[in-house]
Amino acid sequence: MPLSHDHIRTTVETYLARHPHEREQLGTLLDALDRTGYDIASRATFTGHVTCGAIVVDPLGRVLHVLHLASGKVLAPGGHTEPADKSLAAAALRELHEETGIPPQAVTPWPDYETVPFDIDIHVSRDTIVGTTRLR
Repeated sequence: MPLSHDHIRTTVETYLARHPHEREQLGTLLDALDRTGYDIASRATFTGHVTCGAIVVDPLGRVLHVLHLASGKVLAPGGHTEPADKSLAAAALRELHEETGIPPQAVTPWPDYETVPFDIDIHVSRDTIVGTTRLR
């Protein structure tokens, strides 16, 4: 079963409690969560959907990046949510594992960010709006 709009909204609202100045910037995402019949968790929703990524920092402060083959860009590991994902955080850890081989149990969440995204961005690509949550 895909991630519910309630779960995504709760995650976004928890993030906004820490970053209230970003509410206007995330208005498009909040509006999409209010639309009936609009599955923001599905990659098939071409007008905009949520993706998740992980920011991995090693003890020396180095940040992990991967080469995204489709775009040719160097990015943090991440991608689309899947129906089996239990949370946005689980989606980010699954994507990390798929793209790097790092198992979720090898990752220690940043203190106080276990379930709250480190960052939420809105990306506009042509006429598509994509919300990305990043967990650190």
